[in-house]
Amino acid sequence: MRLPWRRENAELERELAYHIETLADGFEREGMTRAEALRRARREFGGVEQYKEECREESRWAVVVHGLQDLRFGWRMMAKSPAVSVAAVLSLALGIGATTAMYSLAEAVLWRSLAAPKPEQLMEVTWEVREWPKGLYRSTSGGNYRDGGLMVQDFFSQSAFEAMRRQAAGKVEVAGHNYPQAVSASYRGSVTVTRLRGVSENFFRMLGVQARLGRVLSEEPGAPPEVVVTHGFWEKTLGGRESAVGDTVRVNSFAYRIAGVLPPDFFGLLPGDETAMYATLRNSPAMLMSDSFLRTRSQDPLTWFLQVMARRAEGVTTEEAKAVLSAAFASTWLQRPESTERTPRLRLIDAATGLGNVRRDLGDPVKILLALVLLVLLLACANIANLLMARSAERGKEVALRVSLGCSRGRLMRQFLTESLLLAALGGALSIAVALGIGALMTQVLPANMDLGAMTVQWSGELLVVTAVVTLVTVVLFGLYPAWRSSRVDAAPALKEGTGSEGTVSRRRWRPAKALVLAQVAVSVLLVMGAILYTGYLTEILRRDAGFDRANRLLLDVRPGEVGYSDERLDRFYADLEDRLRAVPGVAAVGLSRTRPMQGGGYHTTIETSGKRSNTAVHHASAGFPAALGVPLLAGRTFTVEEVRGGRKVAILSEQLARELGLVSPLGARIRSDDQEWEVVGVARNAKYSRLTRDQPLLYVPLPTGIKRVTVLLRTTAPPLAVLSAAREAVTSLDPNLPLVDVFTMEQQIARTLQRERMFAWMCGSFGVLALVLCVVGLYGLMAHTTARRRPEIGIRMALGASSQGVLRQVVWEGMRLAVVGMAMGAPLAVYAAQVAQQQKLIPEGPIPYWTLAAAVG
Repeated sequence: MRLPWRRENAELERELAYHIETLADGFEREGMTRAEALRRARREFGGVEQYKEECREESRWAVVVHGLQDLRFGWRMMAKSPAVSVAAVLSLALGIGATTAMYSLAEAVLWRSLAAPKPEQLMEVTWEVREWPKGLYRSTSGGNYRDGGLMVQDFFSQSAFEAMRRQAAGKVEVAGHNYPQAVSASYRGSVTVTRLRGVSENFFRMLGVQARLGRVLSEEPGAPPEVVVTHGFWEKTLGGRESAVGDTVRVNSFAYRIAGVLPPDFFGLLPGDETAMYATLRNSPAMLMSDSFLRTRSQDPLTWFLQVMARRAEGVTTEEAKAVLSAAFASTWLQRPESTERTPRLRLIDAATGLGNVRRDLGDPVKILLALVLLVLLLACANIANLLMARSAERGKEVALRVSLGCSRGRLMRQFLTESLLLAALGGALSIAVALGIGALMTQVLPANMDLGAMTVQWSGELLVVTAVVTLVTVVLFGLYPAWRSSRVDAAPALKEGTGSEGTVSRRRWRPAKALVLAQVAVSVLLVMGAILYTGYLTEILRRDAGFDRANRLLLDVRPGEVGYSDERLDRFYADLEDRLRAVPGVAAVGLSRTRPMQGGGYHTTIETSGKRSNTAVHHASAGFPAALGVPLLAGRTFTVEEVRGGRKVAILSEQLARELGLVSPLGARIRSDDQEWEVVGVARNAKYSRLTRDQPLLYVPLPTGIKRVTVLLRTTAPPLAVLSAAREAVTSLDPNLPLVDVFTMEQQIARTLQRERMFAWMCGSFGVLALVLCVVGLYGLMAHTTARRRPEIGIRMALGASSQGVLRQVVWEGMRLAVVGMAMGAPLAVYAAQVAQQQKLIPEGPIPYWTLAAAVG
């Protein structure tokens, strides 16, 4: 099948031939021979090729034909200088690929809406207070933060939730949910550890989310325990079988019916949500256990454990919703505050993109990284622009010849832009592989408590669209100016240059190229200094003294309370567990704690004594825990086993807590918090228990009885993972159905708390290296092309007596001069960027270490 423009060309050829033949027939009738008649006809008819061009220009296929011609010519030009073409394509692939990967991460963290209809109507319900309400007990949700002098919290009591749902009916649909808890799920003999979120019966109705298979949770009172699972859990754990709907799955020894499977685009309530199962709050494992904390205290108005989301009805403003919810919330606040500073006030937060936990933690770093990767893309574009301008200088005679033959400047610009588009298309195609590779590397540095599948780059139509858009933008950035500049050629002087004066290089001609190189060097200094600064900061964090020995420590969680252990049986299990683990070869000490070291969370309360107060982190631990952790005691003693099992109110203070409480001789002192009081029996060295970046006063108290789950800390004499198998066997010997959860060495656990810092340092370092490579390539490209253009001039200099060393020094000096000026321009930018990073709390405040600037310049 012939292409339409080829058919049109054939018709044009036939029509022109017909006109010439008709004229020739007339001349032949006048007595000429056929050959003479044809010659006369062609002469009378005029330039056939000119008529062809005029007709082709009027053709509807002219744009396509010219485009194909330009592409073929552009491909030949690329093949003519393969080194330049490969460098350009690789530079673009790296720049576009990095930009696409970072955009995918930014879209997931900052802009991706919940998979729910009309997400702009969704709100996260929180409250704010300046001083902590007295007597209030809260659970840990991960969504609590400080906003200036205000503490913003995201949990409510059962009574407050019910009042808001009841009084706001008709204007606001209110639903509650719990922070997702790790559970053991058993299905057809296979056991997996996953996360389950307890939700109110109307939760999915409030979101507007329907099940892909089966149905969502029943809203009928007294409905039996059932779960709705995510699409990912259904595929991986349930085998992707539709018949799994209606089957039974055991969660922490409780039987649940699988009611339905959620749609594949439902990623939870926040980016990277690891929740795989949803059950109603009243049927969640924590509420089904007869003696669980939530079941026994869920109706206590001072026990706040529910998170709340809401949807405004059509026509209801945020202010109206806040007014009705605030009135309902205030009616349940039974505790008389000491002052208005302790009175909670409602705050509504837009939840169109989900809960704000991840955005608060990763939002600023992701925005900064997106800005950095755009700078890298600009560097790549500047690189290509320089290479194209250098190549266009070599094509000056060719362009001048085309202009002298009648080629318009618009046609020339189109030709040069087509060449740029061809480079960008090849770079864009290769950038998809680069973006997917960077996305795979991101899984190594993103926070470990996230569903990485929803956060990283995946092959999709959206990826192609983003890549295409970025590619088109790069064409404009690097192709437009070189095309415009190359088309503005004065034909006569350019043709004369080709006769022997091409060695004379105009300073003005290379001024734009030098300006681009200066900008490249300046931006490279900025990026390299940022990489060195933040990588140095991360290294400094990792070298900080934690207050205990990190080597040879193994952490693992056991949750016997979630599989039916309670009361005396639970306490006996913990005692037997410590005995079995102590007997494992290679284990030097065993300790149990309620909060995992280096996890970033914990319990906090206000400790008072003799009129002094301190906001303190409280850690419940067994008698052997201080020895297992390796925290030295500076005075006094640790707990005894009898004190722990007997529930004695004894405590160990950190140095910092003793100092803040003004205790010169702490031993024997009485300290209190609300209705509890402890006797101080020891003082421990300061330790960074939750994070290496956080210094806080610590209070160690005996582990209470009845704790459903604990973290086991093993101090080993051998590599920690070498004793893991024996430790697992020790637990299995007590209960073969009890899995070990979150098994990490202390070094691994510390690394998990620094995922944000590691992500930022890794990406800053990558962008810094990439910027340095692009800068070197750009500078080399400019100097190589200018030197090549000056070969006749250099030959004349050497003929007049200049030495090769002198010529080399001159060329090197010109490159060094560009680099030095660019560094001088980039240094103030780098210092300013460091100050911004301090303001964003990405690096600690204080004098900027100028050695990093010197290292970047060097």
